[in-house]
Amino acid sequence: MMQAVDMMKTARSEHCRARPALRCSFRLLLGLGACYSGCQPVLAWNGEGHMIVAQIAYNHLDPNVKARCDALIAVPLQYAGSSSSNFVTAACWADDYKSQLGSGIWHYIDLPFSLDGTSTNGAGPAASNVVWAINQGIYTLGSGTSAQTNLATWLRYLLHFVGDIEQPLHCSTAVTASHPGGDYGGNDFYINGAWDNLHSLWDAGGGFLTDSLYRPLNSASQATLSNKVASIEADYPYTPNPGRIPNPMDWALEGYALAQTNAYAGITQNTSPSADYLSKAQATTEQRMAAGGHRLADLLNTLFQTNGVVLTCLASNGTCGFAWDAIPGRVYQVQWKEQLTDSAWNALTNIPASSNWVSFSEAPLQAQRFYRVTQ
Repeated sequence: MMQAVDMMKTARSEHCRARPALRCSFRLLLGLGACYSGCQPVLAWNGEGHMIVAQIAYNHLDPNVKARCDALIAVPLQYAGSSSSNFVTAACWADDYKSQLGSGIWHYIDLPFSLDGTSTNGAGPAASNVVWAINQGIYTLGSGTSAQTNLATWLRYLLHFVGDIEQPLHCSTAVTASHPGGDYGGNDFYINGAWDNLHSLWDAGGGFLTDSLYRPLNSASQATLSNKVASIEADYPYTPNPGRIPNPMDWALEGYALAQTNAYAGITQNTSPSADYLSKAQATTEQRMAAGGHRLADLLNTLFQTNGVVLTCLASNGTCGFAWDAIPGRVYQVQWKEQLTDSAWNALTNIPASSNWVSFSEAPLQAQRFYRVTQ
């Protein structure tokens, strides 16, 4: 069994979010491999959407990073197949096998807000959520010390979760008097028309995503995907911004805000969405998928970077000090020499990074000393 599967499992899966009254019976049925018919389907961006995010990211990976990712995608896993055998199609893997992996709860974070003034005290996110999962992926891939199978697993998770967190209804749950615990990201917000509920409308990008690209991709479906990616990138050009590890909660809060201003605004339950509403949903979807692809590229270019760290001198207070951007989970070694012409560097200390910023200082021990930091 893969290491990733040994983490927290839960009865509340992302594919079937049980209403509170059904949770006990749902737990029993899930153990039997079945699901109560009252559960609501949740798929995040559909397969087409996740592949668009991944293709945008892949377009902007550094060549050595692209090679590293391709090698990890090729690592055999217990759950995998031809439908997710490359970087782009592997972005769907976390949805394909979430029942087997027990990872459904990792795909979203229920940040509550009220639609009618009802208190949100009865709602809130689980501890294991998409923000937690992205951080787990960052830590695992950043450390570089895990087994290849675990690295390959968490790369596939990141490809998916960085897409999930850009869907506004994967970052929110609306509280009302009739749903004091939240509406499960719009799954209990029923509407008329082509979609049963608000969540499924946004999973389809208001009609921008058709999910007609069956995997593995053939030449026609690849052309369709490439055309949509090109259109999005024309509207939202990529500006590289690697080097820092982001806080995925910031991404979730963006989606949380958009859920209130875009997803739940201009529509009421048991009505059909207007043409203006669908147009807004489609435009928002394009922007969020562009953001997801660009952020995923920056993140992987940072995690798999081969460039040396850049040291920043710290203000002296009788000590010699410096700091650098770091990757949580990675170990950095501070080394020193008396003269640059000395044949070897001396190991001074190892510093495990627990955040995005690491510093070191010591009192001067001799007239001259040169330092460097290795990863």
